[in-house]
Amino acid sequence: MLLPTDREIKFDVSNGVELNKAIVRSGYLKVEYTNTYNQPLDFNYIINSASLWGNLLTINQTVAGNSSFTKTYPLNGYNINLTGQSGNKVNTLVQTYTISTSPSGVASTLQPGQGLIIKLSFVDIVPEYVQGYFGQQDLSFGPDSSSLGFLGNFSPSNLMLTQSSINFRIINEFGIEMSSSINSMRSIKTSPANVVTLNAGNLLQSINVNRANKTNNPANPVFPWLKQINVNSSNSNLNPFLQNLPNYLGYSIKATLNPLGNISAGNDFAYYGRGLRVIADVDIPLALSANYFSLVNFSKVDLTQLKELNDVNSCDIIMQARNNYPFKAQIQGYMLNDQNQIIDSLFVPGQNIVESAITDGNNVVLNYIDSKLIASFDKTKINNLSQCKQIKFVSYLYLPNQPTPIKINEDSYLDLVVHAYVNYNARVK
Repeated sequence: MLLPTDREIKFDVSNGVELNKAIVRSGYLKVEYTNTYNQPLDFNYIINSASLWGNLLTINQTVAGNSSFTKTYPLNGYNINLTGQSGNKVNTLVQTYTISTSPSGVASTLQPGQGLIIKLSFVDIVPEYVQGYFGQQDLSFGPDSSSLGFLGNFSPSNLMLTQSSINFRIINEFGIEMSSSINSMRSIKTSPANVVTLNAGNLLQSINVNRANKTNNPANPVFPWLKQINVNSSNSNLNPFLQNLPNYLGYSIKATLNPLGNISAGNDFAYYGRGLRVIADVDIPLALSANYFSLVNFSKVDLTQLKELNDVNSCDIIMQARNNYPFKAQIQGYMLNDQNQIIDSLFVPGQNIVESAITDGNNVVLNYIDSKLIASFDKTKINNLSQCKQIKFVSYLYLPNQPTPIKINEDSYLDLVVHAYVNYNARVK
């Protein structure tokens, strides 16, 4: 008994996407075999559209009588032609299969309804490359928001910026045109609650994004298209947008893929690991006004297992500071236990000040100044240190003569030298 069959499989791809080629990065062909006949049957299957190093994907499987099982076949690296038998279709595979009685079987009667049942499915397919027409699609992102972590440890009072800018770099690594608009961008501060909407006129509207090109270099296959948009304090309300010190950025974006239709004649493309990136470079020149800044940082210093602390009677940690900045600083460190509770502090109040450099009436630095900070540890504080899981450092930077802007020069510096005096019990065995 021999049943040869050739046929096409057309995939139902949404949004008008018409693919003609793909390369599989990873994934499987899953085949579920069920033989309802009492004798073994041979299944020969070829995907004529799938090749690896010139060899077609071929399966030869004998299915024992009255049995069922499942097998998977890796598709990694296979080139897939999706143009059908005639070469002018899209989203279409060509397959050939035959079902025949196995030479290992014996004569038997095949009853109506008996035979081989095959279920094929593609599992966990990740493409390395796809090509075709990706359709004309309208996409929307948001309204939504993203967390901004870079301001989490920075907390000024009465911040006033003299100028600022954000340089948006749009990098397209897809072989596809698109147009987009950023309909809304908001600076969201949660405590105290406040929202400032960016007003940049038409700068972020009707942004035309051109397609990337191929390099024909497998190691670096894409030459991306780049567009830069500069939003600054002269063409927008960027200063109050940033002065709000947002911890979330709200946005609403709309985009259209292939706004002019299939102008590539089915040659849109995408590579694995390549995409559309938007990078925002924030530039705040160091000329600003504020009453003070507070900076909070955490340092993990788990000393709970350090037995040598038991032999320390006392300790002084002395920090010599040479400050060439036009502001003074107050520094404190807090020991935290495993419950994140404060159990002690490091510095003696009044002995934790880094004095400002010597300045003229315009806050221009004339000379550096030296300060000394002392962290004294008696036996009680050393015992607390043995329970310390991390140290929370809080620094206050006080700026003088507000609202005169403070200018930070490239040669400004703060040099710190730390040394310690330790009284330690030395044990002789």
